[in-house]
Order: sequence, then structure tokens, then C-alpha cells
Amino acid sequence: MKTLLLPVDFTATSANAVAFAIEWCKKYGYERMILLKTFYDSMYENLIVAAEYNNVNQDYLNRQRQEAIEELQALCRRVAAEVGHGTKVITAVSEFPLLRGIFEVIQNEKPELIIVGSDNHDYSSSSIIAGNVISIAKASPVRVLVVPADARYQPVEQVLLPYNFNMLNDLHRVSSLRTSPYWADIKLLVLNLETNQQVIKDPQKLHEAEDKFRHLLQNFDHQIFYTTDKSVINGIAGFTKAHPVQLILALPGKHSFLYTLTHKSISEAIYRNAKQPVLILK
Repeated sequence: MKTLLLPVDFTATSANAVAFAIEWCKKYGYERMILLKTFYDSMYENLIVAAEYNNVNQDYLNRQRQEAIEELQALCRRVAAEVGHGTKVITAVSEFPLLRGIFEVIQNEKPELIIVGSDNHDYSSSSIIAGNVISIAKASPVRVLVVPADARYQPVEQVLLPYNFNMLNDLHRVSSLRTSPYWADIKLLVLNLETNQQVIKDPQKLHEAEDKFRHLLQNFDHQIFYTTDKSVINGIAGFTKAHPVQLILALPGKHSFLYTLTHKSISEAIYRNAKQPVLILK
């Protein structure tokens, strides 16, 4: 069954991701949605409680857990009502830390996509999930859709694909999307981020690279753009202001704009681009 995994923690950022996932699920025909809640308490948290109160009140922790389970079940019923009869909504709980809990569900339930909510550089909901977005995005063996806290679902018509010519061998991940009928009418706006300009300054190399690129994306309606901004992040931000896009694609690995192209951490790349959802391919 086509399955979507949605970790939740009952924060505003998580609630926004839930609302986004409901619309995404309806649009792209998911048959199951799994709401995951982890009840892991770190040793560090328990040590703080022990230091302040001498011992951990187990009854209080049990009540907290029961209230969270009831809230999860209520959320499941609400999501099921909103997403419709075509999608089965179920819950999963884990005693493991978040990342391990996610991997447990991936192994047992085989989801095709994980949706996670993300805070940005000037807003924090204290979401546990948002605090682990980077680890989830980098470690997950399946696609991850990062939904900024202020992003609302919009039908996807134009998708931004930031790239440089070193990424050509990874474009099969993009090409595989075209096998889905849902991508038939989507246009790719391809933004070249060749900050050293070596290929762009050589007409022959540029022509050869573009020919190869167009061949790999021949099944997509696409248009290639170039930016001369030395900052990859600023180049992307400026482009999205001038060209309406509803989604940004990111390839994994060292040539993704989320990684070493920025010369910064993946976290800064995600947080500073927290205007449109980012779909990280695998």
C-alpha cells in the first residue's frame, strides 16, 4: 500500500505539517497515513528532574503518556475524517528516540514518503521533530518532505530544481518521478548554481553539459535558468521571489544544494529556505 509516515509532537509546527500532509495525501493518492508519536525520555531529562525533585514521579509520567495517547487517537480520528475514505489513518508509538522510532516504522511498514514540520531561523515552536529535521533528512532511506512552519499546501504546478553540472549522474532520481501520472503537468524550473562559472564560461562545455542535461530530463517540461550570485542560498531565495514555485527538489549527497554547495550546514540551508516545502529525493 502507498504509505506516508508523519511523525507528530502536538506543537504548532507539527499541526501545520499534519494539515499539509492531509492535502498531499488526497492529491497524490496515498492509501495509508501513519501518525508516529515517540515517548522516549532521554537520560538527560530524567537527571534534571531528579536533581530538582529528588525523584521522578512515575504516576505523573504515566498520566502524561496516557494523555498523549488520547490526544494521538483524537488526532487520528480527525485526520481520518478530513482525508476521506480513500486513505486509512493509523497510529504508531515508540519508546525509542525519534530517529530510531522512524527507522523502526520504515522497516516494518515500508512508507514511500516521510513528512516533517520545520521551524525556521526566526520562529521556534519547540518542536522535537523540527529539532531533528536535519538528522531525519540526512539519514532516511526514503524521500523526506520538509514543510516549513508557515507553509500552506498549494497544488504543485512549478517545481524548482537547483543543480550544478556535477549532479548530472544523480538526475535519474528526478527522472523516476515522471513515471507517476501526478507529475505529468508539472514544469521544472532548473536553476544552475555553478558558482565557479568554469563550465558556463566555456561555450563548448556549456553546450555539451546542457545537451546531456536536457536528454536526462527529456520527459519533463523544463526550462534552464542561471544565477551569478556567489551565495547559493541567496541565489535560490532571489529566484523563488521572481518565479512562483510550490516545491523545491533536493538531491542527496555532496552535490545537493543542501550540502557542500552552500559551504554551510544542511540545517542553515533548510532553515534559510523555509518558504517553500523541500522534497529530498533518495
